[in-house]
Amino acid sequence: MMRVLSEKDYDGYLFRLMGNGELAYLRVGVCGLQAEIEFPSDWHERRRGWMRLGLGFLKVAVSFPWYRTVPDDGQCSGPQFGFHFYSDLLFIRWGKDHGRRTDPHVAFYMPWSWRHREHKVLTEPETHSYTYVLRNGEVQDRTATIQVETRLWTRPWLPHKQFVRSIDIRFNDEVGERSGSWKGGTIGCGYEMLISETPVQTLRRMEKERKF
Repeated sequence: MMRVLSEKDYDGYLFRLMGNGELAYLRVGVCGLQAEIEFPSDWHERRRGWMRLGLGFLKVAVSFPWYRTVPDDGQCSGPQFGFHFYSDLLFIRWGKDHGRRTDPHVAFYMPWSWRHREHKVLTEPETHSYTYVLRNGEVQDRTATIQVETRLWTRPWLPHKQFVRSIDIRFNDEVGERSGSWKGGTIGCGYEMLISETPVQTLRRMEKERKF
């Protein structure tokens, strides 16, 4: 029996067609131009390939049966062929990634892309308690080590400068809904600081706002 599931997905909406697993999906929202086909590796439980087409504001993906697989090599993906354009990067792939520099893919920065120019760490590490509540009500008590850092990006035209002041956060154990699973929870992240906000105030604001 097939059914359609819908959910909020980042800055868009995701509609998934489910049968014996996921068969297709439609994503409405900002996305990059894309035309790719992926074949399964032996990591996939269901031997299906995927065709993905992105139009900038709409992405359609359809799966198809495919029983020939290749060794996964720890990447959780099979051979991919095509291109994917997102923001200021164009990715072109023509085979299976293995986590090596010689893998069959290449990425090109667009002329309007931001270039990272500077990264500064401004404070010494300090530790604070951090509490996260899972959807099932379980409470995760963690210790967060934080430092203030700044990053600067530039590009050739206006707006030509982007400056971000944030805290770098490292947890003493996994945080979030995926904690303890094979995907793993969050062990570190960053959070942008507001004007006149102290590092601890930023951490407490993230504690209230951020979902992992």
